[in-house]
Amino acid sequence: MKNTFAVALICAPALAATPALAGEPGPGLAEAALVTSTSPLSSPDDCSARSDSEATCEQADSNLADADELAEPPVRERHRTFPIGGRAAIARGYKIPEPFGLGALMVWTDTQFNASDLAVAVQKGADPPQDATLLPLPQVTTNRLEGDNRMLGFKADLWLFPGLNLFASVGKVKGTNRIDVAIDLDELIPFPFCRPANPCGVLDLPVETKVNNTTVTLGTILVYGSADWFVLGSAAKTISVSSKKRSDVESTNVSMRAGPRFELGQDRYLAAYFGANYFDLSTRVNGVVESGPVFEDGDGVHLRYDIELETRHPFALIAGFNYEFNRNLTAQAEIQAGRSSTRILASTGVRF
Repeated sequence: MKNTFAVALICAPALAATPALAGEPGPGLAEAALVTSTSPLSSPDDCSARSDSEATCEQADSNLADADELAEPPVRERHRTFPIGGRAAIARGYKIPEPFGLGALMVWTDTQFNASDLAVAVQKGADPPQDATLLPLPQVTTNRLEGDNRMLGFKADLWLFPGLNLFASVGKVKGTNRIDVAIDLDELIPFPFCRPANPCGVLDLPVETKVNNTTVTLGTILVYGSADWFVLGSAAKTISVSSKKRSDVESTNVSMRAGPRFELGQDRYLAAYFGANYFDLSTRVNGVVESGPVFEDGDGVHLRYDIELETRHPFALIAGFNYEFNRNLTAQAEIQAGRSSTRILASTGVRF
């Protein structure tokens, strides 16, 4: 089996299924195959130096010309700064990928969250004022906590060393966070609006917050393999900046991927891979929501809320593939599925 630097490219970053998260760029797996050397052929000078017959030398020259036509073209050793150590790797027989990459990516994420530190202010018939004191109230609880987001972005990467890639991405996340709130009106709303003779019961109030964030991701990849397989690890940090007066969100994404690699033609490869991903994210969500008519006078319940959300199950399994059309164009798709989250990623890129 030929040893080689397996060069993979993760498309950027840590995808968030939350109100303020962008997507992790997915792995663009570009692996360079080892350039094998052939045994030296006799040169015309060697032939002329021998006392062979003229016909024999002509035949040797003809064989040499035929071999040159059939031989694989040598790796182009143009001067380049990156990857550092790349020319030394080429001299040892390795084929090095183009150092720079640009691409586009799309990520869809559906994630369930755990809630903590819920604080609310409740008022009948009107929104609580912005400076209202928010308090934890046992009469107000949360049920469904889910985020459904889409991210479109661009990525860039650099092979700093033959086995070390640095990448960055910027994207726009849009979507919805859904929180189902249950309010025990009989405990919360005083007499005479709620009374034993005419109980108000429990009000289920769906809360939806729109997501419209800009995300920036920085990360790195370590990769190695052979002509037939690869393994890589990646780590990325994402900052998602909210367009409203909410806290920015930071998330960490760590993953491992490995799988076989198939040569389909000249500079065309297909890599299928499996792996695991850890995604760590928490964010605060706040806003105001109101119900329809609840009381006899037609008023509704208005709720100002502030709540901490974090991923319910941070681990997920990965399955995907990467296709290299040639040394300059790749496409990749993968799915990440966990107990409470699903993420689908697709990307394409060029190298130069």
